[in-house]
Amino acid sequence: MLIKLIKIEKGLCFAGMAVSGTLLVTLVLLSGCNVAFRLAGHPVSASYELSGLFGALIASLALADTQRKRGHVELDLFTRSYSAGARRWVGAFNVFAGAVLVLLLGCQLANRAGVLLRAGEVSETLKLPYPWLMYGAVFGLFLLAASFLTDFVLLVLGHTDKSAYAQQRAHMVNSIRGDLEPDAVGNGES
Repeated sequence: MLIKLIKIEKGLCFAGMAVSGTLLVTLVLLSGCNVAFRLAGHPVSASYELSGLFGALIASLALADTQRKRGHVELDLFTRSYSAGARRWVGAFNVFAGAVLVLLLGCQLANRAGVLLRAGEVSETLKLPYPWLMYGAVFGLFLLAASFLTDFVLLVLGHTDKSAYAQQRAHMVNSIRGDLEPDAVGNGES
């Protein structure tokens, strides 16, 4: 069951990161074209608007995969002196609280996007109905909540990667999923 949960979460996070990467490449190409066209005297008029909209989507869709790979900053100034069990339960509480917070933020953003969509809000230059892009950011926040909840389930069930909760950490923590990663298990069945 845990293997299936991790596979689903991994697939969703990969999809979010793939869309984020595609938007980043598009943004780089757009910026390059804007520079070239500006030198020719014809700048791309919507480049700043699209940069802002794409930037928000890039950040929100990349959050979950970054959490999944433990790429966010983690402070353990106080918890490093706790026992392994206490660190696991503190970590479980933290990721659960993070999931609740991100779900609340996502719901608020979805509500705001709905209000703006009903009001007929559009972007300034291209007249795009940008509340739809806000729903993309909501999707990214919900992906992050799913990643937090996966970490929560793994911690509550007692699974911890030895390097993630070792007394002295000599390197970056890659994942609390450890040997449960579908690629490391072989056939992925459990």
